[in-house]
Amino acid sequence: MTDVEAKESVRAQWTAHPCGTGDFLEGVEPESLAYFDRIRDQRYLMTDTWMPELIDFSAAKGKDLLEIGYGIGTDLVRWAEGGARVHGIDATPQHHRLASLNFELHGIDADLRVGDAAAIDYPDATFDMVYSNGVLHHTPETVRCIGEIWRVLKPGGRLLFTVYHRHSLYHWLNLVLYRGYLKGERKRLGWDGLLSTIEYGADGINLKPLVKLYTRQQLRWLLEDFSHCKIRTAHLTVDQLPGGRFLPKFLGPMLAGRFGWYLVADARK
Repeated sequence: MTDVEAKESVRAQWTAHPCGTGDFLEGVEPESLAYFDRIRDQRYLMTDTWMPELIDFSAAKGKDLLEIGYGIGTDLVRWAEGGARVHGIDATPQHHRLASLNFELHGIDADLRVGDAAAIDYPDATFDMVYSNGVLHHTPETVRCIGEIWRVLKPGGRLLFTVYHRHSLYHWLNLVLYRGYLKGERKRLGWDGLLSTIEYGADGINLKPLVKLYTRQQLRWLLEDFSHCKIRTAHLTVDQLPGGRFLPKFLGPMLAGRFGWYLVADARK
């Protein structure tokens, strides 16, 4: 897959299935305030409860924050409610349309643009903080994106982002062992195809977004020019594991700090 094809695969995925949407929206009026609020509640109260625990959405109060890959704007609205002056770039026009509507319905101002994180359309040293959640592992140019983030951050500026964790239990037990080998999906879809099905609606054939996994060491290498780099691991529920319904629920939070699905990086320029 070429870089151009990889980027197009990502746009195709989130045009067909905008970030955060799913079957739980059945019965809700599409693109209404209730629609966006249902997605928000699903995210913070159901699927990603780790986020409010680890991410302080008021940390950029009174500051300029850029989100890379804002999706339909769920997190960026939260940052704005926390007092940040919010800006965002996203590669998918459908996301731009929905996020703009989300902000309009909530009565919040934002500077939202369609753009590529490998060529950020802002001047040097513009932002106090750059945030990106589950995005930079979908681009073939992650290293270039990190360089662009460095450029647009002010001296002392903060970078907070997440990527998928290679050494997570979800990866090794669910994807590799159970689905990949026991169910034969790796043979049918190939490894890239199987990884792509992590994303809602992707089948690994017709919709096959680029997905990459990182280790802590690889992430530290990406951030070698930054200082005060802290990497944490988050997000593990027993439902993500084979036979999870038979496991005690408390195991998820106990193991998330070492074997969670996300690596959360926090660094300073």
